[in-house]
Formats: sequence, structure tokens, C-alpha cells
Amino acid sequence: MQKVSTITRSLMLISALLVVTVSLGACGTETGVVTGHVLLFGPVPNFPPKAGPTARFTTTVEARYEGQIRAHQLVLPGHQFDFALPSGTYTLDVVGLHGCQTPLKIGAGHTTHVDVRCVEP
Repeated sequence: MQKVSTITRSLMLISALLVVTVSLGACGTETGVVTGHVLLFGPVPNFPPKAGPTARFTTTVEARYEGQIRAHQLVLPGHQFDFALPSGTYTLDVVGLHGCQTPLKIGAGHTTHVDVRCVEP
């Protein structure tokens, strides 16, 4: 009877250690937050339309890490996007519009504001 109790305690200890190890591993992927707007400019660089530079139509912003889409979000006119992503270097891209890529670096525990600037053809 004593051996079963020792084995049971050992299994419980090993299980507890595994739970702690997995929990600590999850903390290693620190995230940061990025927020911003999709800005749309006329053919003359940095010259906003009369209504203001914020896109007046629904857009989709993608966050890419090493060429792979890590997150995407539908952005309504006049609203901002916001992503919580693991720290690293990303590219934000507006789907369907050319020349709307913005590089950014996300730091763990930090909030970064960056606007994606697009130029109308």
C-alpha cells in the first residue's frame, strides 16, 4: 500500500511541475499592442482630401510577420484598428490597395500607434 501512495505522490508532483512549466512558457511570448488609422491621400504626396485623410470606406488591415499573415481586422470608415501581437517586426498592409505597407516594431508590454498611409492612384 505504501508504494502506491508514493507513486501517486510522485505522479502528482510531476503533473504540478508540468503545469508550472507550461504556464511559464506561455508568459515567454510577451505581447504588445498596435493601434492606428488607415489614411488615404490624393496623388500629391501628403495632401489630404477635403474631408480629411481617414479612409471613407471599409478596409481590411493585415499584420504580417516574416511574410505570413498573423492577424487581420476589418476597419470601418473613421475607426481605428488595434492588434495585440507577440513582440517582433511586422508589416501592416491594407488589402486591395497598393503602396499601403507600413513597417513597425512591436515591443512587449508596449502600445504603439502607427497610421497606414495610402496614396490614391
